[in-house]
Parts: sequence; structure tokens; C-alpha cells
Amino acid sequence: MSKIMRKLLTTKTKKMSKYKFNTDCAFWEQMADGEKTISVNGKPMPMAYYNLIVSIRDIKLYAVGMKPHRFWKITDVKKYFGIKGDASKMRGQLELIQEYLNQKTEQ
Repeated sequence: MSKIMRKLLTTKTKKMSKYKFNTDCAFWEQMADGEKTISVNGKPMPMAYYNLIVSIRDIKLYAVGMKPHRFWKITDVKKYFGIKGDASKMRGQLELIQEYLNQKTEQ
């Protein structure tokens, strides 16, 4: 696991708890593990971060009335990321998580 990821995961609980996120969910566990990665443009990316990007796209589609694919369920996204609310609130929460992760990796 990289130094950046270790630092991120030690501070995430303090910062994210004020936003009422469940930090004991599958997303944060997979980010902490850092073992599963995929190659994106020749660089490794954590699978959990890729899921975050795709889920933001899917929530945007769902918010306008389109299901991303036949077996997609919004409750799966809620459980995986540990968030609550309707599609518009979930989109904001997921984008906040993405922004937070981007800030931490830039430092």
C-alpha cells in the first residue's frame, strides 16, 4: 500500500464522519486494501476508485430517469459506498468523496 493511501485512510474517518458517511463499507475497505487494481491509460488505478467514477456516471443517468443497465439497483450503490438519500443527494455525496480523494492524492 502506498504512503498516500495510508495517510488518506488515517485521516478519512475524521474528515468524512462530519458528512455522515459509513466508513465501514466495502468501498473504504477496498481502498485500504489497495490490492485490486486495473490499468487505465497504462497506470494502475484502484478498482474501488474506478467503481466510484462509474457509479457517479450511473447516478447521473438514474437521476434523469434512465437505468444504466437491466440489473442495476440503486440500493447496491448505497450499500457499497455507505451513503443514504435519493439520486441527487447520492450524486453530491459521491462527488464529494471523489473530490476528497483527489485532494489527498495531489498533496
